[in-house]
Amino acid sequence: MPFSMRNTARRAGLGALVLLAAGFLAACGGDDDQSAPTATSAATSTTTASADGPRSEHGQLIARATIPLDLADGTAIGRADAPVVVEAFEDFGCSHCLHFTATIEPNLFEDYVARGKVRFVYRYFPLQQVTGLAAIAAQCAAEQDKFWEYHKLLFIAQAEANNKSGPGLGVAFGPENLRTIAADAGLDSAAFETCAAGDAAFNVVQADLREANSLGLRGTPSFRINGEVLGANPETFDDWKKLLDPLLK
Repeated sequence: MPFSMRNTARRAGLGALVLLAAGFLAACGGDDDQSAPTATSAATSTTTASADGPRSEHGQLIARATIPLDLADGTAIGRADAPVVVEAFEDFGCSHCLHFTATIEPNLFEDYVARGKVRFVYRYFPLQQVTGLAAIAAQCAAEQDKFWEYHKLLFIAQAEANNKSGPGLGVAFGPENLRTIAADAGLDSAAFETCAAGDAAFNVVQADLREANSLGLRGTPSFRINGEVLGANPETFDDWKKLLDPLLK
């Protein structure tokens, strides 16, 4: 079955979990600022950015960011024995997650992950069905050891949607564009289709959603450090340094 989420039970299961997250008052940023709208914009192109690269500021920052792919392990990145483990519960359609990915995550990767100090783990916390589909696609990329490449392109797609220089999320995270992103990330298309039509990736996303709900997380991004959920997110990279450095002494 092609990547269309036509499996009724699977779609209903994801939808119920997304509604459960909403029932916990979860939102992008943990406040009343919701994620970028899912409606299709006037643009109908399935490309994620222009031929010259992203036009949005956040998209450009993410495109330039260096990821230590030699330390990638599925949705985790960093040494397995790193003294600090940062888990990020995120939604690919959340503007606050986009801001974190563009402005803070690259510094965390350079100063902490690449130096063996921190292991960073992405957890799926989609708050909309359309971003749930993107999460499943990202997990399929993880099955081919391409999660971080796919993660990068999904956030660029969101940045372009927010900037109106690309299609809205309803198109950008629709099945056809998720296939295009898979090709751009270097995935094997047949394996991607097989994964997307199966249950394994869906079950991983479902498990992360259940965990987020069990933790009572109120917004995205939310973070857990060495098993402890942060009550408030650090707002700048300097704030992250003040949080992480004492844990490394």
